[in-house]
Amino acid sequence: MVFARLLMFLTPLWMLASPLAAHEGRPVFIEVTQQSENIFQLRWKIPPVVEPGAEPLIRLSGADCTLAAGAPRAALMGTQHYSCSGDRSGLQVDLRYPGLNPVLSTLILYKALDGMEQSIMASPDETRVAMPVAETFWGVAKRYTLAGIDHIKSGYDHLLFVLCLMLLAGSLRRVLITVTGFTLGHSLTLGLSALGSWSLSPTFVEPLIAFSIVILAAEIARGNKGTLSYKYPALVATGFGLLHGFGFGGALAEIGLPYGLKLQALGFFNLGVEIGQIGFVIAVFAVVAMLRQMAVAIKFAIPGGKIQTFAIYPVGMVAAFWTLERVVSIWQ
Repeated sequence: MVFARLLMFLTPLWMLASPLAAHEGRPVFIEVTQQSENIFQLRWKIPPVVEPGAEPLIRLSGADCTLAAGAPRAALMGTQHYSCSGDRSGLQVDLRYPGLNPVLSTLILYKALDGMEQSIMASPDETRVAMPVAETFWGVAKRYTLAGIDHIKSGYDHLLFVLCLMLLAGSLRRVLITVTGFTLGHSLTLGLSALGSWSLSPTFVEPLIAFSIVILAAEIARGNKGTLSYKYPALVATGFGLLHGFGFGGALAEIGLPYGLKLQALGFFNLGVEIGQIGFVIAVFAVVAMLRQMAVAIKFAIPGGKIQTFAIYPVGMVAAFWTLERVVSIWQ
């Protein structure tokens, strides 16, 4: 919002720039303001680099919009008012150049009646730009839950960390308690990061997330049951969860939070992460149970401790590689 307002303030200054800067890539600036339920104001400023007679015709279309006031003609600056009685999802800004577009982008600032402001940058070849539609509660629920599931599915570092927690905890009851601790930790920092209160740079967080897997893998490989990690895996999981939450927050920041439904979107994204996480835990237990059944069928004794120790080495090696790779990328 601050960025959009800054652009709105600077654009008129660009219009007054000296002729020496006339060939800069200044955009066509358009402001669409919803003044009442059905009335929209359309204002525009076109850079003077456009030759007289080559100005685009700018209008609102879709949503059964009809011109209520203002001249429907091309000019460097202008204001129009439209009455739009149709579905807001069809509202769009149309630009029609009488000739070729002189490679001008379009910056649109959309202001909804509920206070939402959103800036849209359109490329020179986009002559129809759809206005953003207010998110519904159930639309946010679906989109952000699926986004959380997709993130954990592709977050192999987080999944390997959960696998290490499972190996430390052992029994199903301890695994559930441990994973709950991990959830509490990353939910706290995810909320702080996503809502903008406090966040850490991904260049700092990502290597540490990978290194947290190395630490747990080393604990499991040593097999010393008297360590803090083995005795209190839930406590360790909560501590490391605080770190992993910043990683989740970075992913959510790339998606963005909808105006007016930020807390709901945050909650459903976190729910999606938990659904993916629980699905992974169930899948691991299912695979282990299947392997045990196969071992019984062929009368093969599985030395549980040794298998666990040998299985953790590939996990630790991959995590160590990720750590080095992410540290090196900082200096590149």
